[in-house]
Amino acid sequence: MPHHHQENACTQKDITLDTPDTLYSNSYAVVVSSITLNDAEWNDVVSHLFELHPNAQKFVYSDNDILSIRSDLQTLMPRYVAFVCQPNERGRIFVAKCHCLMRTLDDDPYIDAMWSIITGIDAEHALKSIDNESIPQPFIIQRSINFTNIDQNLFKTCFTFSDAKQGCWYGKNCSLDDGSGEERNQGEEYPRAPALIFTEKLNEIEPDLLITSGHGTEQSIEMPWSLGKLEVQETYLAPLDNNSEPVAPIIEISSNPKIFLPIANCLVGHCNGSQCMVTTFLGRMGVRQMCGYTVRTWFGRAGWGTLDLWKSIPGRLTLADAYFLHQACMTYNLKSIDSRYLEFKFDVSDDDPCYETIVEQLEKQYHLENETIDDKVLEQMYGLCYDHDTFVFYGDPAFIAKLDENKNKELLTTKFLRTSETTHQFIIEYKNIDIAQSFSLPIGNLFTNRIHDYKILNGFEYEPILTDNFLIILKPTPLDHQSTIIKIDFYGVLIN
Repeated sequence: MPHHHQENACTQKDITLDTPDTLYSNSYAVVVSSITLNDAEWNDVVSHLFELHPNAQKFVYSDNDILSIRSDLQTLMPRYVAFVCQPNERGRIFVAKCHCLMRTLDDDPYIDAMWSIITGIDAEHALKSIDNESIPQPFIIQRSINFTNIDQNLFKTCFTFSDAKQGCWYGKNCSLDDGSGEERNQGEEYPRAPALIFTEKLNEIEPDLLITSGHGTEQSIEMPWSLGKLEVQETYLAPLDNNSEPVAPIIEISSNPKIFLPIANCLVGHCNGSQCMVTTFLGRMGVRQMCGYTVRTWFGRAGWGTLDLWKSIPGRLTLADAYFLHQACMTYNLKSIDSRYLEFKFDVSDDDPCYETIVEQLEKQYHLENETIDDKVLEQMYGLCYDHDTFVFYGDPAFIAKLDENKNKELLTTKFLRTSETTHQFIIEYKNIDIAQSFSLPIGNLFTNRIHDYKILNGFEYEPILTDNFLIILKPTPLDHQSTIIKIDFYGVLIN
């Protein structure tokens, strides 16, 4: 979707940090290897991104040296960065390198741009995954299939396979024949194989969102309680029972646009070739954006934290916003334990990195046996270092996917004010005192204009994180129990 900036329509003094459609908010970098760029079909993928984002600039690297483009990205400092990759070009090592690169474009330790990877079974399917011109944006989530219990009020229609109680299921505006010919909205026993039910509901409700959890691999996702699975066979999806026998025809395609969140599945975000979950879902299964783990997951902060932030105030953040801001929160949490660990680079070159891998590497590098660290803090440190470089975002990062703001029960509003040429104020106003005192998740905003020489002036008690391109309030509960308003004052010179 082309952008046409309107920055000139505002005078300099009118520009706030949430002024829409600015040069910075439309800035976009396309990163691609020389091999991929010289492939005629994959070059079409790059060209299509330029059609979608006319302000984009292209950066090319060779010999797998992704770090060679750092200085070019530092000059541009774009809001969005898309890495266009053939499926055999990228795996968990590439993802880890991208994480490190995208945290080192400036002097702060935080993620510097909203970045993602664009790939597919082949160039044709990669192109389908970003063919977003015909999709109204924002793309509002109304229908969902869930493998984990989630608030049904977020959706107009949904079907959930419970991960809290074996065999339990429930639907909203989505009933299921219980086997007797009677339609029910919930049950405590599956009337037929869960993977068959998934296939039925995929076709019936054409979900905008898939949320999965539980056991997974690069080639499969298990249904909750291991009662069957969805497995990639060639480039299609096979619904199987718990004996790996087919229970429904192969799913060849699911064309309606959707978001895929294998939020707590091991390995599903690891693209290890052209026949894996990532490549099958991007394009062939209609997925426009997804994020998942490239390793076995045990800590889960990156995945669950992204989902929690996205749904905490429905409609406020895009999925890409939530991913970006939660990455920054994890960096802050790690920095709060000990800033030394920000220098740690998780070596994921093992065939199967796991909990023992991260423990061994951290103890070797920092000689933790000589330090006295609380067990809970130690587990947090292990987990944050593990998740920091292993949870990855796929699809066009500028695609606007949101939950329905009409489902947020009018929790709160936020806005930026320009209080002087170089000072700003961020205001959170809750709808009532009860919400103000009960809301506890971070509240963050990406800026539509970057700033420099920034510093907090007032509101330290709410634990704000301020950088050149975002502000996050980690403790957004008013200290005055009768107040519904929080104000954060800060200094920052706009970068033109």
